[in-house]
Amino acid sequence: MSTTSGLESGLDTQDRARCAVMARWLGASSAPGTMALGAALVIAFGCVVQAWREDAIAIVLLVLVLTPLERYLALRLRFDAGLFADLADGRIADLAALDAGLAMLGVRKTPQRPRTLDDRLAGSRRLWRFHAVVAALMAVGTGIAVVFA
Repeated sequence: MSTTSGLESGLDTQDRARCAVMARWLGASSAPGTMALGAALVIAFGCVVQAWREDAIAIVLLVLVLTPLERYLALRLRFDAGLFADLADGRIADLAALDAGLAMLGVRKTPQRPRTLDDRLAGSRRLWRFHAVVAALMAVGTGIAVVFA
């Protein structure tokens, strides 16, 4: 029986497989993260080497402002990937143990209503999509800034 609706027992084989797949998927977020970091470095290098044309300043500032957000999202995705890998491998027994560990570290408050595995998977997918959008905006913005330079 799947534990996606509750936290009363350990995760079953199907739940562990879903966690393993999500961990791998989130691990793939390093590709957009690398692209975004490269875009930020191009912009930063451009700021040092040359003064950006007035047409490109707004785009340059947008990429620079998005950089800390992108790095935070990349960190969150890497952290979530590790947690899902630990759930899949049984290093974290169940979702209640995960919540207890997160609360103990002060990373997350103990939820009033336990979140199901489905909720957690959906949240991580939303986070991944948001990260991909931010990384794409940074890459496109950098391309536009370089063209206007």
